[in-house]
Amino acid sequence: MSDLFDDEDDLLEDVFSPDDTVPVDSADLSESTVLDARRRLEQALEEKRLRDELNDFVDY
Repeated sequence: MSDLFDDEDDLLEDVFSPDDTVPVDSADLSESTVLDARRRLEQALEEKRLRDELNDFVDY
């Protein structure tokens, strides 16, 4: 038919191999960094909850 889709075998290869690990320095994971990430996540979840609540109110 067409040679356009002859590369389908290439799609079966894994994107990441087990050897693609990245070493993480424990100094980079300071407590303040973890707390900042946690705070941002909590704020994002609160914002989503408020947005959903507002959408439910508008739908009512």
